[in-house]
Amino acid sequence: MASLTKYKIEWSEQESTEELRDRLARYYASRTLLHEPITPEICAEAILWLASDRSGRTTGHVMRWMAGCRRRS
Repeated sequence: MASLTKYKIEWSEQESTEELRDRLARYYASRTLLHEPITPEICAEAILWLASDRSGRTTGHVMRWMAGCRRRS
């Protein structure tokens, strides 16, 4: 609830924890270039790729896994 309040997202005590999580995920997604929430499955795909031989020739790169989320000043 602190994050909802911090970002001035309206919510009510009657909403379930799942509804509040979904509301916050949609807010975070709205701040990305893709406008889609990052799911555990998407994170797992990235982790599996990094752990696989397919990423073996990737060196010296900084990879930011944040769906293009823009920083806010």
